[in-house]
Amino acid sequence: MMINMIANADQSPTRVLFINPGYATESFWYDVDEYTNAAATALDIDLTIRHADRNHFVVRQILAATLSKPNHPDYIILVNEKLAAKKLLPILKRYPIYIQFILNDVDEQTKTALYQDPHWQQYLLPSIIPNNHAIGYAIAQAMVQASDNAPGEAIMISGDLTTPASVQREAGGKRFFIDHSDITLHQVVHGQWDESISYEQMGTLLQRYPDVRYVWTANDHMAFGAIKAAKEAGKTPGDDIFFATVNTSKKVLSLREQGDISALGGGHFTAAGLALSHIYAHDNGWDIPKRCKEQLFRLIKPNSLFFSQLRKQAWHEIPFLKMAQQTENYCAFTSTPMDN
Repeated sequence: MMINMIANADQSPTRVLFINPGYATESFWYDVDEYTNAAATALDIDLTIRHADRNHFVVRQILAATLSKPNHPDYIILVNEKLAAKKLLPILKRYPIYIQFILNDVDEQTKTALYQDPHWQQYLLPSIIPNNHAIGYAIAQAMVQASDNAPGEAIMISGDLTTPASVQREAGGKRFFIDHSDITLHQVVHGQWDESISYEQMGTLLQRYPDVRYVWTANDHMAFGAIKAAKEAGKTPGDDIFFATVNTSKKVLSLREQGDISALGGGHFTAAGLALSHIYAHDNGWDIPKRCKEQLFRLIKPNSLFFSQLRKQAWHEIPFLKMAQQTENYCAFTSTPMDN
């Protein structure tokens, strides 16, 4: 996917490559693309989006192909999916290209070492990373509250074993169950963010734990598979079994509205669009946030302003230029206050 902007009379638009680690048709990554494209249009940025289709080796191939060409992007937005950054950064160090990490950051030890290098002191921009631990805890809490805080049995269907967002989101969910001894967390499995895998896993888990009351899932696709398996087993979501998940696809919003999903978190699809606002600020010599003061995640409740905005998806109405001009540590969804 590509946006080619017409050059200004006195200056060509800033060139940005975003290597999206997901599929273009995947609900979350599609939302990421749409929001980022809106930001690029508003900020007159020449944006190219390439997809790695959940294969971290393809990220390296895209990068190699990009760097082999004579005209390089000014900035590259990366997601440290499956900890691929350690192999990418040595390659990128040979080029005067600014790097912006979103969603999955490098670990603190690696980052400390990077910032001791004069090259990365100049070319590594502050990352935009949502608090996955917090949302993992929050959706578990909201799910149990939806069941009037009833005691019961729980299972978790997490993402993968290495991606930082997955690890931290899972840790947040586990922390909630550890804090509440009246809920027994039986097992954590990893559905690889995939609906069909989650469906098979849920069928097996229901045979193993037929009285399970709470099902925590790391994303919407895995929730869809788990709900399908639960219904086939005679369970009624929102009545005798409760589901929590993350993301903002049209399908998951509908399931949240009708009650099949009892707790939903989202908003982090905005990270790449926010990265463009930071890149615009950096390119103009303005201050950019060192850390996010406001988190990208929030609980999503039907009949809220945030819910209606997600349904509407009028991203062209977002004041991206105003966001770029913010000088404080500001990384929120929009400059307009919204309720939950």
